[in-house]
Amino acid sequence: MPENNTPLQPGARAPGFTLNDVLTGQDYSLEDLRGCPVLLDFWSINCPWSQRYDGYFADRVAQWAARGITFWMIASNRDEAPLQLKRRARELGLPGPILHDPGLLVADAYGAQTTPHAFLIGSDGRLLYQGAVDDRSFRQRQATTNYLDAAVSALLAGRSPDPASTPAYGCTLVRYMAEG
Repeated sequence: MPENNTPLQPGARAPGFTLNDVLTGQDYSLEDLRGCPVLLDFWSINCPWSQRYDGYFADRVAQWAARGITFWMIASNRDEAPLQLKRRARELGLPGPILHDPGLLVADAYGAQTTPHAFLIGSDGRLLYQGAVDDRSFRQRQATTNYLDAAVSALLAGRSPDPASTPAYGCTLVRYMAEG
C-alpha cells in the first residue's frame, strides 16, 4: 500500500485493519467493532507532543468507554519496537490496547501524519473527525479549543462535529530508518 500524505476526510469509510496489542499479544480488528464508535490515536513514546496528551487520553478512556466509545492507541513509528512500547505504556499506566503498526499500513491508509493524530469513527464505520486534539502549537502553548472533546460531544449528541477536520500537530511519523 503506498504512503498516503493526505488524511482521510470526514465522511469516508474507515479502512479496516487488524493489529497486534503490544501489551497482551492479542490481535484487534476494526471490523469487530462495526456498529460501535471508535477513537484512534496515533501515538509515540518518543514524541514530546504525544507525551503531552498521554494524561488526557488516560483520563478520558473510562468516560468514553462508559458512553460506548472504544479507544485504541496506534504506534506506527519505525524506530519504536514493541518491547519499548510495552515498557513505556506500563510506566505511564496507559490503558490498552497499544496496537503496533510496524509497516505503517494503517497510518498510510488513514493518512496519519503526526503523533498525536486522532480519528473518530462513527458507529456506521464512517470517519466523523480527523486532526488535532486541540489548538496547541509551537507558538500557542495553552489550548483554547479542544477539538476532540467537541467531536466526541457532537457524536454523543447525534450531531456532526464542527469542525470535522483540523490540521494534526505534533511529531512527524517516522516512516524511514537511516541506514547505518
